[in-house]
Amino acid sequence: MTVMAWVLVLTAVGTLPAVVLGLLPPAPRRQRDVVPQAVVVLGAGRTRWGGHWRLPPAGLRRLAVGAERAAQAALPMLLCGGRKRRLGPTESALMGTLLERRWPQQQAWLEQRSRNTWENARYGAQELRLRGIDSILLVTSRAHQARAALSFRAQGLRVEVISADDSLGPAWMPSVGALALLPDIYYEWMALVFYRLRYL
Repeated sequence: MTVMAWVLVLTAVGTLPAVVLGLLPPAPRRQRDVVPQAVVVLGAGRTRWGGHWRLPPAGLRRLAVGAERAAQAALPMLLCGGRKRRLGPTESALMGTLLERRWPQQQAWLEQRSRNTWENARYGAQELRLRGIDSILLVTSRAHQARAALSFRAQGLRVEVISADDSLGPAWMPSVGALALLPDIYYEWMALVFYRLRYL
């Protein structure tokens, strides 16, 4: 096969959900008898559009899934996410504003100091312990689950993790969404190695 043919084959394989999902970091091992006392939603960054700061699609999905699960179980929420630059509102402030509009009855606290997942866990755990909470339902994206669970469990919390991802479609049908997930998978594997070396 020519180089071009191999490129086409690899690109086609990289669009299959069954293949791409198999490359994800392993899902966190389930902890037994976790009874969540709060739902924790992790921010997914901020985007600026039309002069205003907004949540990206991943952040909107995480917030919606977290709010629905919190409402079902009558649990409070902790929204985690600061900002890496000083401009504009924090991720958690953006989530909080949207939560007030769409789910006005839902109680939520904001953690606004964190700049990465480890700080989400560190500062989030402080906020939770002030309220006597040590067991949580953690909402994030599937690719991010392993690193997020590792970080929060390292703070001594009991954690059940759920993902807030759109379906990639049938396992063996090419999907643009599957192809778009590849950079996130690469990043998460690199981040897991970094976290192991720096924090654990």
